[in-house]
Amino acid sequence: MKKIAHYQTLEYDRIVTLMRSYARDRAGLRVLDFGCGLGKFLACFKELGLDVVGVDMNLDYVARAREQGYSAYAPEEFFRRNDAPFDVIFLSHLVEHVAPDDLVGLIPRLCALLGEHGRLVLLTPTPGERFYHDFSHIRPYLPQSIRHAFGNTGMPLSYGEAALIELVDIYFFRDPYRTRGWRSFYVGSGVKRMLTRWLNAAFDGLWRLSGGRIGVQASWLGVYRIKR
Repeated sequence: MKKIAHYQTLEYDRIVTLMRSYARDRAGLRVLDFGCGLGKFLACFKELGLDVVGVDMNLDYVARAREQGYSAYAPEEFFRRNDAPFDVIFLSHLVEHVAPDDLVGLIPRLCALLGEHGRLVLLTPTPGERFYHDFSHIRPYLPQSIRHAFGNTGMPLSYGEAALIELVDIYFFRDPYRTRGWRSFYVGSGVKRMLTRWLNAAFDGLWRLSGGRIGVQASWLGVYRIKR
């Protein structure tokens, strides 16, 4: 089945590659999927043979994950369990839903659950059309944002906890170009509508042929370790 031309397919492939590499280095890799949602990555990590725990504030999602056999919890229930340490803590498309005041409390709390050589993997969209489509997005966080709040910039910091984490790897993902600024993208018929569809199909093809290198930047993935 042909994959949809969407930046999240590139994200998925990169995450699988990363987790496989981590699993080769450490037997019995324990992964916390914080903000597991409908469980896409719970299933992915289970297929890779990883010991995965899911956390989500949506109780329906938690119940669904449990019905499917996963260890899944609401946030405060999870934190009460003190289920540390984890080798990887994974946050996929979560932080953009969190206000800065809450994020500066959450990240240190999660980092405290990481083992000695653990990694915090953060995946989030960049500002752009995809980001602003979702009403529940509060604000974008860029690599510089995370460094400013939780890293070490060498400058006076106005927010968050400095020198907590440091970036060790980063990836950027692109989405196919789209004619979303054209009226014919949304309504109409006839030749103009048909040409608009053909053009967007060509953008999809260009994105595929380039391996996702040609398009508009849509998201980034950062891998962090604890500064000890």
